[in-house]
Amino acid sequence: MAAPVTPIPTRDRLVETARAYLDQEGVDGIGLREIARRAGVSHGAPLRHFPTLGSLLAAVAADGFRDLHASVDTALRTRAGDEPLVRLKAAAHGYVDFARAHPGVFSLMFRSDLCDTTDPDYATAGGVAFGQLVALVTDAQAAGLRPDLPAAEFAGVVWATVHGLASLHLHGALVPTTGQPDVDVLVDIATDLIIPTDE
Repeated sequence: MAAPVTPIPTRDRLVETARAYLDQEGVDGIGLREIARRAGVSHGAPLRHFPTLGSLLAAVAADGFRDLHASVDTALRTRAGDEPLVRLKAAAHGYVDFARAHPGVFSLMFRSDLCDTTDPDYATAGGVAFGQLVALVTDAQAAGLRPDLPAAEFAGVVWATVHGLASLHLHGALVPTTGQPDVDVLVDIATDLIIPTDE
């Protein structure tokens, strides 16, 4: 006899439905009524869990930050024991892997016009994800890579570079301009410029 299926709590169903909408449709046109309809709940149900669309999207983005952290962590595990500069490059690929796997939530996570950035879970999850990068940069600086720079600022440059490549790739803009269909090759070029190693 099959075990009974535990119903997904409404709040979780709304978050999952919003993520699915983002992957299928992008951020344009997303609204609480449409999410409620797709989740199979009444149009007023989201308001019992999220006072605004921004708060629902903040919950989706917070999940995204946790998945991003996990994707980078997975990439780092493949380079366990390697020197810090190599691990920082691996983290860049983990970031792009996340963007490819979750294009909808990736397009949302940094949109302060859509997410309620005052949401504590959003702020915490985003801070942990950026803290992961700062820690990797700090390790690389301890190994001799631009120790003169503030770690958070250096991390911001690494993030902006890799994020830009991931975003342009998702928008299909890289092939017409660079002729390079493989974003991983471009990530290697970018990280070689910012994070030179012997590899």
